[in-house]
Amino acid sequence: MVDQTTKRIDFFVVGAARSGTTSLYQYLSQHPQVYLPPVKELNYFSQVTSDQYQDYEEPLPNKTYHTKIIQSAESYDRLFEGASEGLLKGDVSPSYLWHHQTAKRIAEHNPNAKILVTLRHPVKRAFSHYLMAKSVGYDHSTSFEKAIEAPIKPHWGGGNAYLEWSAYAGPLQAYYDAFPAHQIKVLFFEHWIKNQESTMNQVASFLDLSPFDGFDLADQHNLTMSYKHQKTLNFFRVKWARTVLHGLFSEPLRNSAKAILFGGKPTEETLPLMLQQKMESKFEAEARLIEQLTGRSLRDLWGF
Repeated sequence: MVDQTTKRIDFFVVGAARSGTTSLYQYLSQHPQVYLPPVKELNYFSQVTSDQYQDYEEPLPNKTYHTKIIQSAESYDRLFEGASEGLLKGDVSPSYLWHHQTAKRIAEHNPNAKILVTLRHPVKRAFSHYLMAKSVGYDHSTSFEKAIEAPIKPHWGGGNAYLEWSAYAGPLQAYYDAFPAHQIKVLFFEHWIKNQESTMNQVASFLDLSPFDGFDLADQHNLTMSYKHQKTLNFFRVKWARTVLHGLFSEPLRNSAKAILFGGKPTEETLPLMLQQKMESKFEAEARLIEQLTGRSLRDLWGF
């Protein structure tokens, strides 16, 4: 049971990670009837852990963040103080699909909450998660195959349970156990990313929002990048070096310096087909369970 909050949250985007949740956050933020806090991922109801100390620091006023681990009801409520009367309040946290007690906690908070889920081909999602972790210096593996063979670090922030986080069926079942089916909408990344306008209209309808044709869908959000001199960049990401740099330089200045010194372009590392097919066989039973829960055939989307 999490601490009692005074702000009743109306909807939750619960994951999966690397399945378009950042884009959903950006798009929903544009709707005039929606309020999303300046921290994209709050992680309050999942009570996950991180080996990144900055994830636990209190968000500063008038600043935006991608991820925090909010641990008190007071801090959580404070992030929604900017919501005007009548706005629909939302929480977008991909860890909510991973932590097994989260569905129950959210239902205790608001049994009438709407739940949005976005799922992706489980192996491709895992590979994308690995690439992101490698890009930001959390994972130093030389290949995806080496990464999934490495000892598991169970943290959400800085962790490496890539395949485990793609096991959607159990967590998804927990939401269907905690909420009526009409309060849950499951999107599939491979479909909605190609049909963004119609999907966002469906999402607006699901959330009982007025029709909105002002969504700016032009940008792709949270792309995975690769950098020159990755080992040197990783050195500056260790705790003591990060603390010094954060104390001396503002975030815009740090980002500008990183772009100049290390470059940055979409990664060219690819998922080996044989490894993908091998891993797919491990998720076949999961896919069939998801089909039963959602009524959607996945063979055309995921190929298995």
